[in-house]
Amino acid sequence: MVHTKNLTEGGTSVPVVCPVMPYPALGGGHKRSLRLLEALERAGGVPHVVTTDPRPDGAAVLRERGWAVDILDEPAPSHVRRMRQHLRRLPSPHLDSVARRLAELVAEAPPFVQIEQTQSAYYDHELRGVRRVLSLHNVDSQMLETVARHERPLSPSWARAWNRTLAMRSVERRAVPRADVVICVSDRDYLHFKRYAGKPLLAPNGADDEFFSVDERLPDNEDVFFMGVYDYPPNAHGMLRFLREGWPLLAAARPGARLRLAGKGMGEELRRAVAESERVEALGFVDDLCPELERSRIVIVPLWQGGGTRLKVLEAMAAGRPVVGTTLGLEEVGVEAGRHAVIADKPAQMAEETAALLADGERAARIAAEGRALAERFRWSVALRPVEELYRRWLQQAAGSEPVVRERMRARQA
Repeated sequence: MVHTKNLTEGGTSVPVVCPVMPYPALGGGHKRSLRLLEALERAGGVPHVVTTDPRPDGAAVLRERGWAVDILDEPAPSHVRRMRQHLRRLPSPHLDSVARRLAELVAEAPPFVQIEQTQSAYYDHELRGVRRVLSLHNVDSQMLETVARHERPLSPSWARAWNRTLAMRSVERRAVPRADVVICVSDRDYLHFKRYAGKPLLAPNGADDEFFSVDERLPDNEDVFFMGVYDYPPNAHGMLRFLREGWPLLAAARPGARLRLAGKGMGEELRRAVAESERVEALGFVDDLCPELERSRIVIVPLWQGGGTRLKVLEAMAAGRPVVGTTLGLEEVGVEAGRHAVIADKPAQMAEETAALLADGERAARIAAEGRALAERFRWSVALRPVEELYRRWLQQAAGSEPVVRERMRARQA
């Protein structure tokens, strides 16, 4: 079924293909998509979300804002369709319902169409003759490669991971040159996609203003905090490794320390590891992270897989909490080791550095203050300013040439 709502008066409708409903923000990808659409709204556009993610609760909230939301029914792919998908080197299925709806929306001559994430960049035929923005949250092929490298060589999971990596790389190389603008989250991603003859625009991840309102005084406890979505493999892998190789050392060194884990999607192996670990609590999905950060003394980022910039790092630093993380977890935000955060690339080293910060309140507070100052550069309103300016410029251009655009669209369809 397709759900729609009349658009806000005075706004210009802009179709946005989202593989997941951007609200509620269950993870970093949801939040980034939501903040981009809010920037579009500030620029004078009205987001028209097209998704197959069946979460009517999120759609209802977005419609109340005056946005349009199409939730499309897509039947499960047959065995034959899955085979065709693999032969076409697609890491996820081509969705016929999305293709049909995009064709309808493009016929209305929108100023542009935005595609969220690589797995939605399949609809070249439907997008002919219209500008497109490709919003990439990572170099997904590189992220998948880090996952593949941790699989046991020549095992079925290793073969599947490498096949998905190569398929994603193939999609990126086809999709990036065809986009009018490619939104990137980091300098490294910017340079990577520029090699594909893309037209990259840097718009890093950010932190919401409310994180900066968290009391900067560190609590009188030894609570260690991690926040993430555990059905994202790098998060699950990182926390599982830390629970096995790092937390026992930290728990022994600091008998008052507790580890609290926020986020949805824990698999059975990780749930079992949490249950078997002393003084570790799984909180599940937390709607408001600010209170949890305020009652935490340190945030850890045990990531050895993945890519991009970490919302969890920026949010922790914005909240004035010292961060201990891996080089990979802290990359691409300008962290100076020992000043803005502490870098530890082995689980045992992470345990040692976290224990040292728990024992040294003055150093912890100093690092927290420096991290918060760095995070000021990453408020969403600052981080997304280039994208908002792009949206505004394109919307103004479309408003000035609407009759010409509609004539061209009619000619294309003839």
